[in-house]
Amino acid sequence: MFTGKRFNLPVIGRWFILGSIVGLVSGVGAIIFFLLLQGSSFFFMDYLMGIRVEETGGEHALFGHAATEFRRWSILLVPALGGLISGFLVYKFAPEAEGHGTDAAIKAIHFKNGSIRWRVPIIKTFASAITIGTGGSGGREGPIAQIGAGFGSFLGTTLKLSERERRILTAAGMGAGVGAIFRSPLAGAIFAAEVLYASSDMEYEALLPSAITSIIAYSVFCSVYGWEPLFATPDFAFENPVELIGYSVLGFACAVFGWLYVRTFYGIHGIFKQMHISPYIKPVIGGFLTGCVGFFVPQALAGSYAQIELGMQGQLGIGFIFILIFAKILTTSFSIGSGGSAGIFGPSMVIGAAVGGFVGLALNSFVPFIAPEPGAYVIVGMAGFFSGIANTPLSTIIMVSEMTGNYHLLVPSMWVSTLAFLLLRKTTMYVNQVPMRSESPIHKGEFFVQVLQDIKVADVMRPDPIILKEDMHFYDILHFIPQTKHNNFPVVKEDGTLVGVLLFEEIREFVFEEGLEDLVVAEEVCETDVPTIRPSNSLADAIENIGFKNIELLPVVDEETQTKLVGIITRRDIISTYNKVLRKRRSEKVEESEF
Repeated sequence: MFTGKRFNLPVIGRWFILGSIVGLVSGVGAIIFFLLLQGSSFFFMDYLMGIRVEETGGEHALFGHAATEFRRWSILLVPALGGLISGFLVYKFAPEAEGHGTDAAIKAIHFKNGSIRWRVPIIKTFASAITIGTGGSGGREGPIAQIGAGFGSFLGTTLKLSERERRILTAAGMGAGVGAIFRSPLAGAIFAAEVLYASSDMEYEALLPSAITSIIAYSVFCSVYGWEPLFATPDFAFENPVELIGYSVLGFACAVFGWLYVRTFYGIHGIFKQMHISPYIKPVIGGFLTGCVGFFVPQALAGSYAQIELGMQGQLGIGFIFILIFAKILTTSFSIGSGGSAGIFGPSMVIGAAVGGFVGLALNSFVPFIAPEPGAYVIVGMAGFFSGIANTPLSTIIMVSEMTGNYHLLVPSMWVSTLAFLLLRKTTMYVNQVPMRSESPIHKGEFFVQVLQDIKVADVMRPDPIILKEDMHFYDILHFIPQTKHNNFPVVKEDGTLVGVLLFEEIREFVFEEGLEDLVVAEEVCETDVPTIRPSNSLADAIENIGFKNIELLPVVDEETQTKLVGIITRRDIISTYNKVLRKRRSEKVEESEF
């Protein structure tokens, strides 16, 4: 018979309720953000600029299309206007909302225990809708990730949950937003756990809550905007192992262009940071520069999702696709790197799709049997490119499959994503990722104990400690201590039985009292109520005893009688051992990444 205790129903119910609330709010937030984004795009791009709001197979223009003729000159002005409005909103009310929001959520989880100010997701929502709607090159995952993460943080703080629970809710909220806005619930759940680290580590504790939040958010969002995948995709399939040769070329191409993208983005970001002008003006300059690129390549403005679908269907030429790669890199870097507010996932998908389309068309022209379907390279390029620059291969592969509704390209997507991930191990778009769990401030204490649990006291203890006999006179003690470099000494009987520990700080007050030299012996001034440890115990047990009594030295006694002294272990010994293990693991990690 199953019992509630076995399944820990209170905990399961707790996460189900909290996750459902966060998922519901994230889903509603995604609905509102998408509505704002569509409205902003219709007014600024469709009505003012005469650029039709792009549609994909799963997303249609909510407000239709205006009759305005294309005004190319307006491209130079409208993105700058968007930069002015979004810059004012961000720097006036929530400076944390600048840039791509997912990285800010990662930072909050690692370094602020999941704490996000309530106004940040609100400002991020409006600022990002304006940035993208006016032609700025940005994605939706940043703002929606902050909406979900922000509410998770707010709920955890309001209910006075533990810091650990608040962090998990924040991560789960981030995954819920991503899962909803891209109609990819499974990928959203995994993304929240995977994106926090630059290695293959994951925040496993967040997986189950993220699954709950992502399912609810996805269901709420799609109940309003439809259940179709984001893109209408031809029925591509992987049926010939020889094609892996072409996909290997794509993997290297994704790594090269991914490296270029990250370097360009943060290079431009660094230039804007060094400008000694008002932060309100920087997004205006970024918007104008975006417009300058868009003047020649309008397809590089805003989301550009329609270009992905056109590339899959083979309706884009190889020359245009090659130009789109660089144009999209520049518009994204100017729009977000200048301080504008939007995500980087969407633009990365477009760039990755363009890299895939270019490689696919090139291979199809010269060696068609390797790349019989160039459109398939568009899908695989999306997965490989973002896997490399974000260090999220697992969630990205699933997300691209869910966005396109195509699961027949999982094998080449895994192959290309793995190659790009390995080749770009030292490159990441999310600078607040930490290398591994052990280096995250939220897990350092756990890792410390984990390391110490694997090491026995016998491996570290000092077997021949400096001791004092129980009948040693006070006079001899005072002359003996200066000859050593220690302040604490085990006191033993003739047969080695432990009596206690003499603590110099405890006898300091008696040093200058006369008449005690021959009247007092070590047994009478030592501390007898001291914890001991056995050689078979772990260093975790030792540090717990040391911390409990706030002492520097712990006597090690034999296993049989547990009274005879066989050695000592100090706080310094334990810390030194831990640091050696940590240095060794870091060096192994460096060697692994170099490999």
